[in-house]
Amino acid sequence: MNKMMHLNGFVMHSPMNHSVGSWLHPDSRVAESFAQPEIWQDMARTLERGKFDAIFFADTLAAFGNYRNRMDEALTHAIQFPMHDPTLVIPMMAAVTKRLGYAVTLSLTYYQPYMAVRKLSTLDHLTKGRIGWNIVTSTNVAEAVNLGLEKMIPHSERYERANEYMEVCHKLWNSWEPDAVVADKKTGVFIDASKVHPINHKGKWFSCPGISAVEPSPQGHPVLFQAGASDAGRDFCAKHAEALFGVQLTTRALKSFADDMRQRLKKIGRDSSSLKYIWGIQTILGGTEAEAKRRHQEFNELVPYEGGLAMLSGHTNHDLSQYDLDEPIEDIEVEGIQGLLDIFTKMYKAGDLGKDKLTMREVGKIFGATIGCPQIVGTPEQVADQMEAILDETGGDGFNITPSTVPNNLREFVDEVVPILQKRGRHRREYSGEMLRDHLNQDVCG
Repeated sequence: MNKMMHLNGFVMHSPMNHSVGSWLHPDSRVAESFAQPEIWQDMARTLERGKFDAIFFADTLAAFGNYRNRMDEALTHAIQFPMHDPTLVIPMMAAVTKRLGYAVTLSLTYYQPYMAVRKLSTLDHLTKGRIGWNIVTSTNVAEAVNLGLEKMIPHSERYERANEYMEVCHKLWNSWEPDAVVADKKTGVFIDASKVHPINHKGKWFSCPGISAVEPSPQGHPVLFQAGASDAGRDFCAKHAEALFGVQLTTRALKSFADDMRQRLKKIGRDSSSLKYIWGIQTILGGTEAEAKRRHQEFNELVPYEGGLAMLSGHTNHDLSQYDLDEPIEDIEVEGIQGLLDIFTKMYKAGDLGKDKLTMREVGKIFGATIGCPQIVGTPEQVADQMEAILDETGGDGFNITPSTVPNNLREFVDEVVPILQKRGRHRREYSGEMLRDHLNQDVCG
């Protein structure tokens, strides 16, 4: 019996997925028609055919405007913008699938807990228990301004607030007892009022006296994903998440991340096996190794370094145009996602990729290609080999696969790599359950 790897498609409902310039590629079908339902429904069918756990939707609520203090580069290169609401996209994809899960990014900065619980529980009902929630605190200052705030919540406060937020969510999810809905036509009782309990929460950040607006959904609450990389983010993940999404460029960095998280789990008395480790990767395939390398080079040549820096500036809430393009970068403290920038400073100081430091121009190219996920390049057999090696060396559980082109790259992976993983006993041939949490907990292939 082999430990199975969990697979998710990592996408955005946008012309550009997680690779700046990818919409320019001849294989991209989302350049001019990314909003067409047929593309996304076809993708959902493909990933269900490949027995993936889920489609994992990233999200952002505003165009990035940090680089050069303007939005020009973000708009020119379609950097994760325009961006449609994934909570509205999921139902039409779920309608053409029966088992595939859907993980949606929802910011706890801009949705009150009551509204988040209502949205997520409704989706869990509509999909019959196939919803996950990627919990984010948000780092894009343009989001804050567009939503009526003068500035972002400081990094030091975001996770303090987030912990109380999750406390309120769990209270709301538990405000109905599982059998509160009786729908008895003989007695005329639809809800047993004795089994529904106001939460009466009043804390530092939130006040919510009532009950959830939605009756208990099939999973009770969505599967909880989290991708915090800073110290505060990692502590939050250890406390709340069922699955961790990690972005690091090397296997050694991924192992270090996983080892650190296991220590944090141990510190709070949580079983280390209760958290799944899902690593971000991008795969580029070829019929031969030479063809794969050629496709890799052609794809990376489409990435404009300024586009990558504009995207990283948005994620870190820090204008990276102020630094010399061709000087080695040093440690930089930011108010946004500190962990993303640390990938290119602290990790490179360890010499993981054969050099001590990167220039800002190199950072733009690397981040623009994959947002810091490693590119796995080779024949289907070589890609399968590398994926197995990463999981075995890190003690990881699976991958969020960000496609180089949408949707062709994911279809290639399902058609060419998945059968190899199944033959090796590393990926399921059939789902063992119906809900997303069932998929996440299916760890062994027959």
